[in-house]
Amino acid sequence: MFHRLITAAATAVLATSTMAAELKVGDKAPAVEVKEWIQGETTVGAGKPYVIEFWATWCGPCRTSIPHLNELYNKYKGKGLSIIGVSDEVKAVGKVRNFVRSKGDGMSYSVAIDGGVKRNFFEAAGQKGIPSAFIVANDNSIAFIGHPMDPKFEEILAKVVAGRYSPTLMKKAAPKLAAAERAAKVRNYGDAYRHMDDVIELDNGVFVQVALDKYRIMASEQNDSAAADKWANQMIVMYSDDPGALGMIAEMAAADPDEEVQNHGAARKAADAMLRKSGPRDPDALAVSAMVAFQEGDADRAIREQMQAWMTADPDMKPEFKRSLDIYRGQASRPGASRR
Repeated sequence: MFHRLITAAATAVLATSTMAAELKVGDKAPAVEVKEWIQGETTVGAGKPYVIEFWATWCGPCRTSIPHLNELYNKYKGKGLSIIGVSDEVKAVGKVRNFVRSKGDGMSYSVAIDGGVKRNFFEAAGQKGIPSAFIVANDNSIAFIGHPMDPKFEEILAKVVAGRYSPTLMKKAAPKLAAAERAAKVRNYGDAYRHMDDVIELDNGVFVQVALDKYRIMASEQNDSAAADKWANQMIVMYSDDPGALGMIAEMAAADPDEEVQNHGAARKAADAMLRKSGPRDPDALAVSAMVAFQEGDADRAIREQMQAWMTADPDMKPEFKRSLDIYRGQASRPGASRR
């Protein structure tokens, strides 16, 4: 239950305590100094997340990572993410320009020639090989250093874009999460919840997963459905201004693999709250409501809302919404399918 949270927190602790490099996870990001921009934006947005990725035209693994980076850029650019591919091929600028031009839409993020950014980031962090990526969070702190194909890169990037990742806060939370895990293992749920509440109070947006895990423990391990339902309603109030968190609550309560965790009443309340906050034309809120309706057995509503989500989604995201729409339609067309 706590493993992924404790692992992430421990990683933040180790990264911020390592003395081998000048630049570490948790540190403030240095200046982005480039010699020439090949394509894309020429400034990093204040208060916006960004990725610096070091690559070269001659690097095979770098070429392999380009489609992955481009996919993530297209997925998150609407939420303020910038990605800057930095090459140190200062004597082969034409080669870099031709390479980027040949990729077309397959490499749509910003590309630059190094003018000091390699020294400020790559060398300061003690990195030795490319590709090498740095994720910089909204507060201008380093959230990740490593290979862009590392699964942790995508996981942390998603949290950073959503404003749910802070190395500093995770370092503070690590001992309390460990204490909560120990208490839960011996079924001392009161102490476990007390430690979890302390973590949630640090920043309920960053630690929404802790709030969700508290619900899962109540529903599945403690088997206290009344307490779980009460906490679900408290979460919906606590996250009333956070559509993303409301969506996470709705998805968990509607479709968690553990049936004891499922709570369709809470799922509907969370989905409706998300729609109220985001607006009736927000594709993400519509998709969450459609998913809840589908789990409730209301195929007509699921198809109707998913259709609206698909129609209003950004072009880059339409295929993802269409896949869900096709699933709902396919299930609804099966003999004996429930419709309302």
